[in-house]
Amino acid sequence: MATAIFAQTYDLPIIFVDTKYHQCLDNKIIEKIPATIRVLDGKTNNVADSSKATPYEIGIKVRGRGRSSSNFPKPNYTIEFHDSTDKDINVSLLGLPPSDDWVLHGPYVDKSMVRNSFGHWLFRQTGRYSPRTKHFDLYINGVYRGIYVLIERIKRGKYRVNVSKLKEADIEGDNLTGGYIWTYDNNDPSPSETELGFKTSDGVNVILRYPKKDKIAKEQEEYIQNYLNELEALYKGGKNGSGYENYVDVASAVDYILLEELTQNIDTYATNIFMYKQKNKTDDQGNKTVGKITLGPPWNFYLAFNNNFKPDSSNDPIYAWESSLSDSRNQFDNIWIIEKICANINPSPLAPKWFFEIWKDSIFQIELSKRWAELRSGVWHTKTIDAYLDSMKTYLGNAADRNFRRWPNLGKTSRMGDADPEPMKYCDSTSKFTILGTAVGGYNADTWEGEFEHVRMKMKEKMKWMDEQLGFTEPASPVVFEPIIHEPDWRAEMGDTIPKPLYVDDFSRLSPTNFFAVNGDHIDVQTTLGGTFALLDLNGSVLYKTRIKAGLTTLKIPTKARNKHWIATLNGKMMNR
Repeated sequence: MATAIFAQTYDLPIIFVDTKYHQCLDNKIIEKIPATIRVLDGKTNNVADSSKATPYEIGIKVRGRGRSSSNFPKPNYTIEFHDSTDKDINVSLLGLPPSDDWVLHGPYVDKSMVRNSFGHWLFRQTGRYSPRTKHFDLYINGVYRGIYVLIERIKRGKYRVNVSKLKEADIEGDNLTGGYIWTYDNNDPSPSETELGFKTSDGVNVILRYPKKDKIAKEQEEYIQNYLNELEALYKGGKNGSGYENYVDVASAVDYILLEELTQNIDTYATNIFMYKQKNKTDDQGNKTVGKITLGPPWNFYLAFNNNFKPDSSNDPIYAWESSLSDSRNQFDNIWIIEKICANINPSPLAPKWFFEIWKDSIFQIELSKRWAELRSGVWHTKTIDAYLDSMKTYLGNAADRNFRRWPNLGKTSRMGDADPEPMKYCDSTSKFTILGTAVGGYNADTWEGEFEHVRMKMKEKMKWMDEQLGFTEPASPVVFEPIIHEPDWRAEMGDTIPKPLYVDDFSRLSPTNFFAVNGDHIDVQTTLGGTFALLDLNGSVLYKTRIKAGLTTLKIPTKARNKHWIATLNGKMMNR
């Protein structure tokens, strides 16, 4: 039996989930069922030590019931921590900042087991928040379930999407203007009333994530709906969208689109498009800062990096960008995905028209090319990405062997309804799936290493193609390897009120308090850190360097750096706009 085979010392953390009352944990359950969770997170971990881990009460269910991923034999789960009175509590897992709910992602059709982690890492490299991830071995009711990925839920909070808290009484003035978090999601044609906030004037579903539908005041929902409709109105009645930058944070839109295009994410413009809006602020002098729509964080990369619906091989011909939408859905190698979907948004829009129209704007295209050059010269340089992938390949090597002895689907096309070699305990093992879905998986190598290296190869193919489209030549070495990281001691801030399973001491978060803005011939630098501020050209030459203190510093752009493309750094790390 697999349980006996894998009762050994592991080099990844181990999470044990045991459902109560012998309940079956399958995709037929609608509400979370009660269970306990234990976590082992040392340098090495042994299954025999599970009783030594602190138990916590949780509710758990298969995530995405009704969607295709819930029908894979190795599904995703949602867990929520609570105390003995069923009150939600925040718990730190695997060194990440505390939260009451988490996602356990089961990489079944992603046989590299790295796509979600890689996609979120790439976005964090831009200096923006994206959910952090941790790989671990999962046992449910004593049965080994393979390698899973712990992923933070996208939600409001100091360590995640750091928008202002919105109270139900905040119904006027600046207080009404933020913060809001929502998703555009037309992949689900009929979301439940508890999820759906409203439809925009373009007919696109807006699902309220914060505040939730049952917590939002009437005035607040009307405010954010009117705000989005005003943006959409810029493209109606013959208008060309002039003024969209007053509603949308352009820099965030550039980063989001570049990421989704680079990762070849087939779901990117159809589902789980997260956005948020910060609160407007007025200072003592009456100067107002408008909280604009910020795109991101991204979500769900398991079908990205060429892991789509067409069996593939490394010898397949490269599809040109002129491919039809039907071809591009099967093979997102070298096309602008946004252009292909843009031509097919009517009469059934996948996302708001403005999302695609800003792409066509000439000024937006200039910013897109400039930002691509900045990222590819440093944090998205081939050597930077190779270093990350090399480290993940080393880290997951032994775990991959365990996983594919448990799930022997290498070299095979994966489908919804595939058989489980060792069915879930307490479930009816005689029942069969009635759903046999479309074949998923774009490569199907005979080895995990082959699947992993296919991700790297497709990544480099797409980078090369985007370089050509955007007129960029990669420098020999990266100018900078990582963005600025701010490391607050969240454990000290929380005190002893937060339950803490074992954790590793490597937590960090990308700080929204370290950035710069260009105003004419001056740079305003806001930082909580202070240190050496420098402007580097795309080949790494120093154009300007000075020491600055924490707080706001205004600097005149030196003549040497004017009319040149440069990257701003603080203490050797990239700053974001």
